[in-house]
Amino acid sequence: MHASRTTSAIGSLTILSMSLAAIWNPAHAQTGDSGASPDAAAKIEKGIETVVVTAQKRSQSIKEVPVAITVVNAAQLERAGVKDIGDLAKTAASLEFGDQQTGGAGGSASIRGIGTAVFTLSAESSVGVVVDGVPLGATASGLMLDMARVEVLRGPQGTLFGKNASAGVLNMATQAPIIGDSGGNVQLEFKGDHGAAVRATGNVPLNDISALRISGIAERNKGVYHNVLTGEDSVTNNGGARIRYLLKPNRDVAVNLIADASNTRSENAVFFAPSVAYATNTAGNHQPAAEFAACGVTVSKTNNQVCSDGEELTRAQVRGFSGQVDWTLASGDTLTSITAYRTRKQGPESVNIGMSTSYDKVSNHDPYKNARQVSQELRIASPGKQTLDYVAGLFYADSTNDKNANVLIEPNPALPSPPVPRSIATNNLQYANLTTKAVFGQATYRLTDSTNVIAGLRYTRDSVSSRFTQSSVVSFQGFALPATVKSASGSASESNVSGKLGLQHTLTKDANLYATVSRGYKGPQIDNDTPVNQASASGTFAGYIVKPELPTSVEIGSKMSFLNRRLDVDVAAFHTKIKDFQEQNCTLTAVGALSCIPLNVPSVTSKGVEADIRARPLPELQLGLSVAMILDTAYPGGFTFDNTNVGGQRLLYSPRNKATLNGDYSWTLPGDYELKLGGDIVYKSRVRLCNSLDAECAYGGHSTASLRVALRSPDDKWGIEVYDRNLGDKRVPNAIIYPLPGKGAGSGFAYSLGENSFRRVGVTLDYRF
Repeated sequence: MHASRTTSAIGSLTILSMSLAAIWNPAHAQTGDSGASPDAAAKIEKGIETVVVTAQKRSQSIKEVPVAITVVNAAQLERAGVKDIGDLAKTAASLEFGDQQTGGAGGSASIRGIGTAVFTLSAESSVGVVVDGVPLGATASGLMLDMARVEVLRGPQGTLFGKNASAGVLNMATQAPIIGDSGGNVQLEFKGDHGAAVRATGNVPLNDISALRISGIAERNKGVYHNVLTGEDSVTNNGGARIRYLLKPNRDVAVNLIADASNTRSENAVFFAPSVAYATNTAGNHQPAAEFAACGVTVSKTNNQVCSDGEELTRAQVRGFSGQVDWTLASGDTLTSITAYRTRKQGPESVNIGMSTSYDKVSNHDPYKNARQVSQELRIASPGKQTLDYVAGLFYADSTNDKNANVLIEPNPALPSPPVPRSIATNNLQYANLTTKAVFGQATYRLTDSTNVIAGLRYTRDSVSSRFTQSSVVSFQGFALPATVKSASGSASESNVSGKLGLQHTLTKDANLYATVSRGYKGPQIDNDTPVNQASASGTFAGYIVKPELPTSVEIGSKMSFLNRRLDVDVAAFHTKIKDFQEQNCTLTAVGALSCIPLNVPSVTSKGVEADIRARPLPELQLGLSVAMILDTAYPGGFTFDNTNVGGQRLLYSPRNKATLNGDYSWTLPGDYELKLGGDIVYKSRVRLCNSLDAECAYGGHSTASLRVALRSPDDKWGIEVYDRNLGDKRVPNAIIYPLPGKGAGSGFAYSLGENSFRRVGVTLDYRF
């Protein structure tokens, strides 16, 4: 049944592409008979620009790469208003993001319905985030600054990109310096009452063999949440800079040095706003609706009001440095070395989770949460266009993550103490170290002029260790019990061989087919939470091993061009089965603290069909369409969360259907000014955002649309754009939490919101020099 639906979907997309070609062919045929000038005919012939990607560790046209890819270039990123990594979900149908505040900038991503929403320090994402050849891991920053392009590689990419790419990769490239060119640009953005931003770049030629590129951003976002207790809006300030140095002493050697830094500080910015509050909770000891009303919060599914008497402060600093050397040997092979060091430091942070000023308040104070990573990649690549093309290399990475977290729970002060505590204070110290060593290679052998065989292997050796110490003090009226100290630790080593096999066949210069089988791998984790939570007294315990995640994926695709490259159609059908999928079960304890336990789901399947269409039917009109239909990403039958059978339910952040459409039309005005009108629309079917069978844990099918109009000067020196994003003001959440923290089971639900959850009208001004 599923196979027939997949075949039908592929057929429908093929018919669609052929129909578009048929629609435009008459216009194309008439150009010779219409009396149009040669210049006009040339304009009509203007096609889609060639897209160059590095999905196979070498520069290639996207049409040559046997991988399902959505590419978003710098101009498209600008037009779509992509300012942080989560905004990329608007550009690729198979890409989704959860809550970045809890899941991390890269860890919250999912591709084809597969991601990793796990808080364990020893966990890694199923979707790798790679910037300028460096895998970021836990050191990812959400800011998108001076990007050249983003490649969304779908399906397991472990052969070339490593263990944290079992679902796909976000392969990003920043703008490189240009030797001999002097210039730059400044852009100002005004969002009315919701903030402002300034972005700037400059390219400085130092001499005839080197250049420097400097980019920076300062941004202020306001008003995602409103604290009715203090009368203050949430405010997030972002700042970042990147310096790139390029040295080309001769035609065979290139040296790239890159340093980047970013700071983020949020105030009055809690994670969730109550969206559903019931009259009473299950136990009957809270009246959530009345308690929020007493604090002035009007609970609804469009609510962004919160009631907090806590400090509400979060902050993070990211720093990174990388050096890349590319050396073309006499044989034509290119030797590449990429060395990188990165850090991410968070804290001190304070968050009030209790959601109101009533009893059973829960507040977090985290002195620090730090990540450090060192990586080294050394590889060699053949020149390309040979009978045998290959990439082979070595990779090493060592990362350390540590966290200090304090949780304070304040039960009802009106009840007698004892037996009811006045407070429960818990300190959690966590540490994890992950080391990876790998050797990899992939080769393409040209059987005939039109048929290639692809084969790749990666051997990975992982070592992971983690420890967790929890100290709790229960205080009553006038006295406190001795501290309960529980600790757990564990370690694991794992060797894995993953790889890829495939065929690629060129039908014509404008059409090729490919079929691949890929085996991916994501390393083990250490679960120290379970033994600590199960223990009722002080002691030292052994951590549990969360087994590696092993996906096997079959993909069949085609990449076609029509009408002299005015229409590109890329279609892919896929079937991915994941053994021991890494998931977590998050619940609230009896007193309202969040407890998240990592675990393995025995088997998960993701299958479906995708299409990316790029079109330029007229010289003035550009269109882009990305479509994904994911037929299955369900928990296996009988699988349970909290004694509830969730078998057959879709994974989190996995809509069945999603489509993104964007378009821009330009006019030449008198005086050679250019006016451009553009817009985009994203449709998404129902998506689950928390692990419960309750209907409130899902957000229904919806569409969000944006419009923009821009004017550019005749010399392209300056421009102005007015935009209106999320026209319908759809309050789409990034995540949903249940029950309401501090309110007990059966109390209700809360939404995590972001900038995209609101309508935003703004204007940008830019000047190029």
